[in-house]
Amino acid sequence: MKRIILSFLLLSAISWAVSAQSVAEQARETYDNGDYRQTIELLEKEMLTEKEQGRESADLYYNLGNAYFRINEVAKARLYYEKALLLDPGDRDIRHNIDYVSTKIEDKILVADTFFLSTWFTAVQNLLSSNRWATFGIVSFVLFILCLALFFFTKLIVVKKGSFYAGIILILFTIFANIFSFNQKRRIENRDTAIIMAGSASVVSSPDINSKELFILHAGTKVTITKEDRSWLEIEIDNGSIGWIQREKIEII
Repeated sequence: MKRIILSFLLLSAISWAVSAQSVAEQARETYDNGDYRQTIELLEKEMLTEKEQGRESADLYYNLGNAYFRINEVAKARLYYEKALLLDPGDRDIRHNIDYVSTKIEDKILVADTFFLSTWFTAVQNLLSSNRWATFGIVSFVLFILCLALFFFTKLIVVKKGSFYAGIILILFTIFANIFSFNQKRRIENRDTAIIMAGSASVVSSPDINSKELFILHAGTKVTITKEDRSWLEIEIDNGSIGWIQREKIEII
């Protein structure tokens, strides 16, 4: 019975892999032929299939972003590039495309000054994804154990000193790798950033349609969600300005 179940699972996995490869090939072919809307249709179907199975793909989001950009839907392109970056923060192509698509967005918001150590910490953290930082942490810890063994069991002073200092560095690597991995995983789970999808959206002083308008944002602008109140979300933009916006005007990354 076990063999039958295992065989069934193996066949299902192979079938899914062949199907995914087939969709990817079709999407690549339609994209190369300039049929970007058909590419989007294929990739969005694949995206829904993956979500049903509890999976996400940075490559799929990246390709969707490319296809939407080709039909000049900047907000959708930005949304999927940001989704891809969330899963693979170290990918330079994704960051380059986000920088480029940002030049097509109407809102040019200056970033508020941040402490340089915080900026440096974030930049290092974004070099790798959560899983890669976790792997890096495990490798560092294993090497730390080896250094510890060398320190206690070798009689050579030079080796003792080398293993001692290497061990200190490796345990620091392990600690920071785990912190970075946890932070990246928390960002994926919390999803507290969003993209303005409406052509223009009023940001008001309180969660009420009749409240005072503070400023207007346009399609493609990225915001951070800070609070929720029924059909309203409190958001913050890069320059530190805060206000309330209707939930239907944005899409969470």
